[in-house]
Amino acid sequence: MNTNTSARRRPGRGAAVAVGLVLALGLGAAAQASAAEPRTAGDKASVSAPSTALAGSGESLSGPRMIRVLKSLLPKGGKISDEQSQDGFAAVVWDDGRGKSMIEVNAQDDMGDVLAGRMGCEGEYIECQALTLADGTLVKRAKRASEKGGSTVVWLVDTLHPDGRRVIVQEVNSSIEGGPVTRPRPPFSLDRLQNMALDSRWAG
Repeated sequence: MNTNTSARRRPGRGAAVAVGLVLALGLGAAAQASAAEPRTAGDKASVSAPSTALAGSGESLSGPRMIRVLKSLLPKGGKISDEQSQDGFAAVVWDDGRGKSMIEVNAQDDMGDVLAGRMGCEGEYIECQALTLADGTLVKRAKRASEKGGSTVVWLVDTLHPDGRRVIVQEVNSSIEGGPVTRPRPPFSLDRLQNMALDSRWAG
């Protein structure tokens, strides 16, 4: 595994938090028009009404398949609540007894051209690392402040395979992003999130 970029950034008090996960993943404002924006279950309203389908992506895994794979990757013994899913997207609230955490996954196809040159660490991050795996898969591992304000933090791993398949897994230290903090930090390490994102079952 080759490390391309490693960076730590602590935004100043007045720094604007990037709008949408596209910016949070370091794509920049110019990319918004062409990049497909990963969905996020940022508040309770979205739990019952997930956001619209991803623009610019190819065939997606069905919602039921997405939720099954996500749940199978979580450690046994935790309590799962507030499930939601649709094609290419799944989210749950998971509690291991140390506090609730919202965990989400987005899976998209045909994203190679859209994300060309945009898997680095540009943007506002607490910590970010960009990697290239031996098979050519690009991986971004990052921690950032919640774009929805408050004290919650988001940890995420964004992966882009050579065939254009993209999988993003993220977690927050709350039951909803921007909500009250329910635990000091999210439950899983970035290594664990990376393993989840690289699981072969997201390939369909």
